[in-house]
Amino acid sequence: MVESADHFSFDHPQNQGYDEQKRLAYLLQSDPNYHRLKIKFLEGWKHPEKQMPHVHAIFKIMSSEASLKPFHEYRAHIVNAPSQKNPANEQFLFHGTTRSCFLVEDRYKVRLCDLQRCSLCRIIDESFDIAKCGTKHNFNRFGRGIYTSACSSKADDYISNTDEAGMLRVVLVNRVIVGMPYEQRRNATKLVQPPSGYHSLTGTPGIHLNYEETVVYSNDAIRPAFLIVYGDAPPKSQSKMQALVSKLFNTSLV
Repeated sequence: MVESADHFSFDHPQNQGYDEQKRLAYLLQSDPNYHRLKIKFLEGWKHPEKQMPHVHAIFKIMSSEASLKPFHEYRAHIVNAPSQKNPANEQFLFHGTTRSCFLVEDRYKVRLCDLQRCSLCRIIDESFDIAKCGTKHNFNRFGRGIYTSACSSKADDYISNTDEAGMLRVVLVNRVIVGMPYEQRRNATKLVQPPSGYHSLTGTPGIHLNYEETVVYSNDAIRPAFLIVYGDAPPKSQSKMQALVSKLFNTSLV
């Protein structure tokens, strides 16, 4: 095992037992990552017309060192840039996509499917691919790139379950090397890279945008890190004792 391995790598000592066939680790609610990500998700839910969802589960995504290597090389390239206080500027940002299977519909459904149309499983398995940008949406506000956002309710706009039996929704939390972002207020649909001297583009709300989004133009600038499973809150159920007491005294305890 490699002591200096990435925390999301199969080779990290804490990730023993995970491999290409077992990619997802269920986080207990006592895990600090669970608490931090849940808060980030709920605080990022900005759309006032959308009801605040219930977080059902969070999973950590494991990857091979080989798949993480280009990400680290890209970060190292950005870090070597002069005159920046936080050159890599790595952030956890949300991305919504299509799920065509029942992955993480409960904590035991953790095996990736083989369906090519299941964008969720393909991203977990192979990471992001700019070549697939725009294949499901005709309009790309800031050109051909990989779109993420700190606004979880914005990422939710792009989430769909192609199987109607899927009851929950799943959003990706990604490690994104933002570097030096260029702030863009107007649509720029022809972009294929950020302006010279910048590493990404941040769409700021105002003229053409209601909620911010961050776009990177390199596959190596992003890797999936976590899954947040959410949806309607589970129905409240009385305990057997509550039900018995309620029946005996003909009163509700809820």
